[in-house]
Amino acid sequence: ISGVLGLLDYTEAMHLYKVHKFDFVVWCISCFGTMFLGVEIGLTIAVAVSILLVIYESAYPHTAVLGRLPGTTVYRNIKQYTEAERYHGIVMCRIDAPIYFANTQHVRDKLIKYEMMAEEKPRFIIVDLSPVSHVDTSAMHILEDMRKNYVSRGIQLCLCNPNKVVMNYLRLSGLAERIGSRHMFVRMHDAVLSCLEEIEEGGVFVEEGQTSGSGTSCIGKEDSIEITDASAREEVVVTDV
Repeated sequence: ISGVLGLLDYTEAMHLYKVHKFDFVVWCISCFGTMFLGVEIGLTIAVAVSILLVIYESAYPHTAVLGRLPGTTVYRNIKQYTEAERYHGIVMCRIDAPIYFANTQHVRDKLIKYEMMAEEKPRFIIVDLSPVSHVDTSAMHILEDMRKNYVSRGIQLCLCNPNKVVMNYLRLSGLAERIGSRHMFVRMHDAVLSCLEEIEEGGVFVEEGQTSGSGTSCIGKEDSIEITDASAREEVVVTDV
């Protein structure tokens, strides 16, 4: 113990405590494990704890409710930007991690929580998938269950900005077609404008697979982006997302 005490980097320990509490805990576990149990056991415990922390952060990813920054088309976390604007009847949220079997229930619980937090019953729930790099079949099942639940309660699920890999899984699973291209978008702002337009028109939901409407959608054959407008139509093939 006396030999190890002379090797301790107290300055680094204080830095870890101020910057990142989890790293400080791992440092303490490694330190005390090495002092009382030996170098090999102490390091093994520290590595195991680090792995458990990685698994925990993966199973409980960060999510956020979004709002529009005044005067812009940028949408950010309302906890970070308290001045961000929200819209009645629309819940905008973002998932900041891949969705897979270990965190699907957490994602579902968060979306339920955000729906309950709304000042009034939402008619549209928009999920920003831009940070989601990967989804598995469990995620597809959860999204489909949530879509069915929303439809039964008169709520429309909208997805925006899925990357090429995620979009391919959505298309192959048939979920993209069931949601409908009218409710899949390239940008959050496009989704909001389209939902506001539907609310003004009476909120008539489009049948599964129908592609009518305005705005910018991101579903189509061979992962193309279909841009629908009253005056013109053009199709842009996704080469990289």
